[in-house]
Amino acid sequence: MTDFLFENIWMLSHRDRRGRLISFHPRKNLIVGLNHTGKSSLIKTLFLTLGARPKGHLREWDQNTVSLVEFTVGQKRFRALHHRGFRALFDHEFRLINATAEHLEWSESFARATGFNLVVTDKNLNTVIADPRCFFTPFYIDQDGSWQSGWDTFPGMQQYSKPFGPILEYFAGIKPAAYYEVKAMRDKENKQLDESRKEQRFLEKAKERFGKTLPLSGPKVDPENFDAEIEQLNSEVSQLNKRQEELRDTGVRQKELQDSLRLQIDLAQNALHTYEDDTAFLRREPHETLVCPTCGAEHEEQFLEILTYAENARVLHDLSSRLQDDLTKVSAQYQKTQTELLQLESSYRRISNILDTRRGTLVFRQVVDSMGAERAFRAFFDEGTALSNDINARLGRIEELEGSLKSFSDRRRSKAILSTFRGAYAAALVKLNSPPVDSSRVKLTSRPSISGSGGPRSVLAYYGALWQTCYQGDDSFGVPLVIDSPNQQGQDIVNMPKVLAYLTSDLPSRAQVIVGSETDTELIFDMKLVLSEPYKLLQETEFSATQLLLDPLIERMYEAVQTPISESETPTN
Repeated sequence: MTDFLFENIWMLSHRDRRGRLISFHPRKNLIVGLNHTGKSSLIKTLFLTLGARPKGHLREWDQNTVSLVEFTVGQKRFRALHHRGFRALFDHEFRLINATAEHLEWSESFARATGFNLVVTDKNLNTVIADPRCFFTPFYIDQDGSWQSGWDTFPGMQQYSKPFGPILEYFAGIKPAAYYEVKAMRDKENKQLDESRKEQRFLEKAKERFGKTLPLSGPKVDPENFDAEIEQLNSEVSQLNKRQEELRDTGVRQKELQDSLRLQIDLAQNALHTYEDDTAFLRREPHETLVCPTCGAEHEEQFLEILTYAENARVLHDLSSRLQDDLTKVSAQYQKTQTELLQLESSYRRISNILDTRRGTLVFRQVVDSMGAERAFRAFFDEGTALSNDINARLGRIEELEGSLKSFSDRRRSKAILSTFRGAYAAALVKLNSPPVDSSRVKLTSRPSISGSGGPRSVLAYYGALWQTCYQGDDSFGVPLVIDSPNQQGQDIVNMPKVLAYLTSDLPSRAQVIVGSETDTELIFDMKLVLSEPYKLLQETEFSATQLLLDPLIERMYEAVQTPISESETPTN
């Protein structure tokens, strides 16, 4: 166990030209005095000097009082100086360790000096080092804020998120400091996970609303893709136009050839019909002379001429047959050309439909809107993907941290510690003649809330159980137990002796105890300070000696605040 002990306190008022040195015994200390004699001023100044301003206001007290507290942590000795919010920490040889007016910086110095390594989370779930208020909270009962049901010893603790559970578990040994470091990391991840999920839900709603205004399911017009597509359509139309012209020329030529062949065939057929009529005439009525039935001219009928005439007819038949074959071929080619032209028309209609669709549905403004919609769609998609990746990564980290937290938890150890606490609580309630409380299921944070004179005794029993629990471990902190003052809400002649007896006999034997009481007692304390004059805690006779010690330290503190100490000048002790 590492013991923190108050050794001495020096107080100096330049305004009142008074000073005071008070030394503490490492065990039981009693400060006796009526109201306004300085008990609370002395005790509150102890904590104020160390960076833990207690609740309450001190009447007639010089707010500019300089104070120096000498304390030990294990074998190391330190001195803390305070003046008007500025603090300085010195080592055992008065070498300056740090000087600052910043609470966080001072808390870090205090944590390094004492080895108090608890971390807590602030309201924004940022991990911060626990300050001196957290260090003294379980061990200081202040008359202005600790005898009720709430943790009101030090104001401003609300800046932290539920700090008292971790503080008590830390000192009781239920959870190590590393547990709270990991827990703070997990809580922060959980908070950021909630924010990411909230943002994801918002994004989905925004996307849904946007889609109602400008549908995202329509054509996606990417500028580059749009230009490429138009260029492709233009190229295709140009090729179609060229091929169409070629086919049309071919078709015209084929049609002309087809008509010419049909004309030649008709002429040949007519000639053959004439031949057949003439031949039938010659065979039907033979004549010495041949008279033309059309013009009446007479011709000599010769057999050779008739044969020649028959040969011409045969040639006409052959010619007509070849013309018919040519016509068939040309007609087939013409039909093929027309078919291909029809196919071109189909391609034209397809492209025309595409263009008509774009022209019909995407006027210029709509094209711009479509491009904006597509960009918005991409933004939604990209952001949604990023959020999904972030959520998955955080879930993975939270799972790892949860595993680490389980490794820090020891249910059997926690149960044993709680059993010690509940047993000590029950015993203290009996010794202090307190109203009965079912202590079998109370938690470390279960402060009693009982009205009447029994309330303060129940509170003392609760603190006493905490102290017994915190002092039981070998690796825990030994922090001074300070009680100001036990005579709360009119403790009578029966109960007040029980309270003082409990403070002298039933607190952890190795603890330093400082009791501020209005009532004196015959019970044995190792140091008793009696304060008799109101508002005369500081003495004129001690002003010079105190000033001689403190003024140089004050000067060094303010010089250091203006010129920060370099690391090379920082003492190692």
